[in-house]
Amino acid sequence: MIDYILQNQSKIEAIAILVFFAILTRASVGIHHQNWIKTFSGTMTLILLPVITFAITSVISGNIALSLGMIGALSIVRFRNPVRSSFELVIFFLMLSLGICAAADIRWLIILGLTSNALIVAAYIINILFNK
Repeated sequence: MIDYILQNQSKIEAIAILVFFAILTRASVGIHHQNWIKTFSGTMTLILLPVITFAITSVISGNIALSLGMIGALSIVRFRNPVRSSFELVIFFLMLSLGICAAADIRWLIILGLTSNALIVAAYIINILFNK
């Protein structure tokens, strides 16, 4: 596992840059008094969606069967399940992505699972600290 991480250091750097730009985008939109972005749901949507999309794109690149499966799975969630918030939709997308990563490469499952859960917990802690 350590060798895999060292060989794919550029992907880990890309994930860090994605998180940085997501936070920067939240700050940029927030200064325009868009209050929806300042909620936990809005913030987590901005932070998680690019990371999840990057992981799925990395997993399905070059595999047409996984690409078509991903499109089919996402269309089921989008049209057959009432979505109450954008964060809820991101979590559904994350769960589908974890399943696809598990089928394609267990290492991507571990990376995506740990990264996304770490981001959710970190955002929760930061949210608590800033609200005090």
